[in-house]
Amino acid sequence: ARSTAAALSVTVAAGVGLGYPVTGAIAEVGGVHAAFWFGAAASAVAIVAAALVYPPSADVPPRRLDVAGAVLLGTALSAGLLALGEAERWGWTSPAVLGLTALSLVTVVAWAVWQLRAEAPLVDLRLARSRTAATAHGAALLVGLANYLLLSSVPRLAQEPESTGYGFGASIVVAGLALLPFSVASFLGGRFAPQLRRAVGQRLVIPVGAVVLGIGEVLVGFVREDLWQLFAAMAVAGLGVGTVFAALPGLIVSTVPPGETGSAMSLNQVMRYVGFAIGSAAGATVLEAATAAGEESPATTGYEGIGLIGLGACVVLAVLTATLPDRATTR
Repeated sequence: ARSTAAALSVTVAAGVGLGYPVTGAIAEVGGVHAAFWFGAAASAVAIVAAALVYPPSADVPPRRLDVAGAVLLGTALSAGLLALGEAERWGWTSPAVLGLTALSLVTVVAWAVWQLRAEAPLVDLRLARSRTAATAHGAALLVGLANYLLLSSVPRLAQEPESTGYGFGASIVVAGLALLPFSVASFLGGRFAPQLRRAVGQRLVIPVGAVVLGIGEVLVGFVREDLWQLFAAMAVAGLGVGTVFAALPGLIVSTVPPGETGSAMSLNQVMRYVGFAIGSAAGATVLEAATAAGEESPATTGYEGIGLIGLGACVVLAVLTATLPDRATTR
């Protein structure tokens, strides 16, 4: 079960990396709307496949969807991300940004209280009370944030005009292909994670992956004079992401009862996608802040800032997971 969960975790990163070049090629030929329709079709295929293939759970009775929890979580995330994404344009102290931030904080607290009291919560937060479980979920958020800082900005970096002094003037297809090394390397990182665990021990797998991802962040931010260097940097980042994603399920499984593994993994997925969303919004905010009035492209310091923010997230990730007690990572 642990190895299967790790494989599923890694395919998320691999699929993200593959999605960019595929939809980039579709957008180049049929326009941006065709790319979104392709994404909708792919999602429909996934839903139908899940309905046909996944067996019903034999030991757990079906539960009603926690509509209140879904509404509260959706409101908290939407308000917070909208405030982060529009703060540079509206002003960080504008009533709209402050109001959205307050709404986000209030609803996320209300959501947490509701999840702890509901009979069938959307996400069982009680499974995150131990230090190891909380660290695993925090790690998912941090690696998701660092991951999507790159995935949301590198295609734009590749397409920046050469007149900026740092851009490559690449087409949509080439910009998407810049993430293909990330996808391949993330898959390889997941495959090599067991060998790394045997070499350095279970406790250090995630910290090592975080360090590798941090190196990728720095390379994207500061070492990109040629397009091939951008491709290489994304391969390094993908190797780190794949390693971390492959190790997280084992950390979670070691801390919860077997019957609660699915719920705990669901919470980890939620935290991962929250990190994705925050990283994407933060990347856009940094680049907008680095764009001078009247200019279409940000200064190169915008991409350097993204690299430094990603590096900071990776440092925190490495420290949090490296200081876990041995017994928490070897059960």
